[in-house]
Amino acid sequence: MIKYLSPLKAQALAAGNNEVYTVPANTITHIRALTFHNTTAANMDIEVYLIRSNIPTVESGQRLVKKVLSQNESYLCPEVINHVLTDGMKVVLVGNGVNAMLSVSEQAV
Repeated sequence: MIKYLSPLKAQALAAGNNEVYTVPANTITHIRALTFHNTTAANMDIEVYLIRSNIPTVESGQRLVKKVLSQNESYLCPEVINHVLTDGMKVVLVGNGVNAMLSVSEQAV
């Protein structure tokens, strides 16, 4: 059975690394959508990382997105759509004050 989830509903990101999703054990996950919207009064840097369970730091993980969003700009992140994640992998977002929303599908293996 496939479950469709929104593990990160539209909310502002905190400063630093925001671990927004971890793949449960015995599960395969597909990223369906990831959206950012900059509601701040300044240009903001956003970054998206996929981190395997055996990677000790975010900076050692796979960075898929590094972009500057202007004030009131939105970005859909086509770079991450349909990525397949396995047991223990994490999605980490960076973008202090920027709103983000993540949608995934999970399937037990």
